[in-house]
Amino acid sequence: MRWSTLFIPTLREQQAHTVLERAGYVRQVSTGRFAYLPLAQRSLLKMEQIVRAEMAGAGGQEIRLPLCAGMRPEEMAAAIAKAELRSHRQLPQIWCQIQAGAVDSFVFGADASGLAAAYRRICERCGLECSVIETGLVVYAATGESVVARCEQCGYAADLLLAVSKASDSAPDADGDLAPEEFFTPGSKTIAAIAEFTKLPETAQMKSLVLVADEVPVLAMLRGDHQLSETKLRVILGAKDLRPAQTREIVAWFGAGAGSLGPVGVKNMRVLADLALKGRRNMIAGANKDDYHLKNVTPGEDFHPEHFDLRQAFPGDGCARCSGTLQTERAIEIAHASTNAYRLDLERLLSSVAELHADKDGLRLPPATAPFEAVITPVNYAEPAQRAAADQIYGECLRAGIDVLLDDREERPGVKFKDADLVGIPYRITIGKKLSEGLVELVDRRTRAVEDVRLESAATRLERFLRIR
Repeated sequence: MRWSTLFIPTLREQQAHTVLERAGYVRQVSTGRFAYLPLAQRSLLKMEQIVRAEMAGAGGQEIRLPLCAGMRPEEMAAAIAKAELRSHRQLPQIWCQIQAGAVDSFVFGADASGLAAAYRRICERCGLECSVIETGLVVYAATGESVVARCEQCGYAADLLLAVSKASDSAPDADGDLAPEEFFTPGSKTIAAIAEFTKLPETAQMKSLVLVADEVPVLAMLRGDHQLSETKLRVILGAKDLRPAQTREIVAWFGAGAGSLGPVGVKNMRVLADLALKGRRNMIAGANKDDYHLKNVTPGEDFHPEHFDLRQAFPGDGCARCSGTLQTERAIEIAHASTNAYRLDLERLLSSVAELHADKDGLRLPPATAPFEAVITPVNYAEPAQRAAADQIYGECLRAGIDVLLDDREERPGVKFKDADLVGIPYRITIGKKLSEGLVELVDRRTRAVEDVRLESAATRLERFLRIR
């Protein structure tokens, strides 16, 4: 293709928020929503080719599901599998679809480890070194919007909001099979205030949190010094919507305001307790009476909760799988895993590749994901000898199957070079003053290495470089 006929609206750095905008790949059409322009579309189509090759290699069969607001793709695929797969001889089945900028894959009759491996190969071929965590694939990057908790000792890794960790030790519980006893706690409505009032540590208290899941109330109980992971609770409840209860709702359900709530006597909603409360005795909880609390409350005797891991992990917590310690690192989520299913957002993949393959001059894309593998840049395309040489190399590259762009614009050489760097085309063949000696320059965008090559062997040399990369 010829640059003069393509729509490549590059921008100065101060005019764009992201390198993809600067390079003319995307334009923001509304807050958080982007139009993907010709260069981006070429890269996305190359990513789709990689996806199809890797999924076929993993035994995947491509399907297309309808866009349905009421059902997720994995629900539709599961419904079809349940209705049609009647014998174990039909298993395993791996299905995948590429639709609406995403790759959805489903496996039936096997675990999802094969999908994880296929998706990891897809990312690697696109230029990303991905790591597998419990919820999918991530790339560790300081600019990532996610936080991953990881243990260097055993390799455990999970999104911090879902990570499991060992709770720190608490002060010993009071001995004895004691009955709950109400006591006056005027103005003490926080865990810290009760700890100060009773002179007992926060670990001796139970924290009561009232939430509403799909308009159904639920009471979540945690140790006083722990924080609730709403993400874990949402998954446990299978809730689409989860919100804190409003003050008027709390008073209607408990007869008291927040700060005096507890689980004893609660019959009008599910009571869930964190695993750190299992086996504890004689703790402090709200009495469901303003300015009063109960001491000597024992989970499993004075109230009967459902126990789950509800606690949010924090850096420095002990690893739940070994004797190591959890550390945190920022990451970009590339693919998300659910039960026997994976979803890869191709637009996010392109953005991540761009973010991690860029320098001060623009993109440095790998050939596998670049919109073109090479650009031919005559310093002055209007000059007959340079035009003839550029057209010759262009034709030879096309015959060799190289995805090449010819910069035939009437622009200054500096503009052409700067645009080629910004767009991130892996190789540039420059035709300039050395042409009188029968030479052109082959420039590697990534390393900046420059090699003089004979005009007649430029396409062959470029093809060799692409095979190596």
